[in-house]
Amino acid sequence: MNIEMLRKEFKEILAHEERAKNFYDHYIDQVEDEEIRKQLIDIRDEEAMHIRIAKKLIEYVS
Repeated sequence: MNIEMLRKEFKEILAHEERAKNFYDHYIDQVEDEEIRKQLIDIRDEEAMHIRIAKKLIEYVS
């Protein structure tokens, strides 16, 4: 796999992670159950970490 293909793959990963984070952000505001909200926040925070990782990977191959 060449660098350009790798960069494209990392950008696709970033887009998926950003969509996942947005999904959780959307439902965090709508869920009334506090325990479920806490779980969604934890998962959302993991997605934010994945976004940072994907951005670093893109930097490495740019």
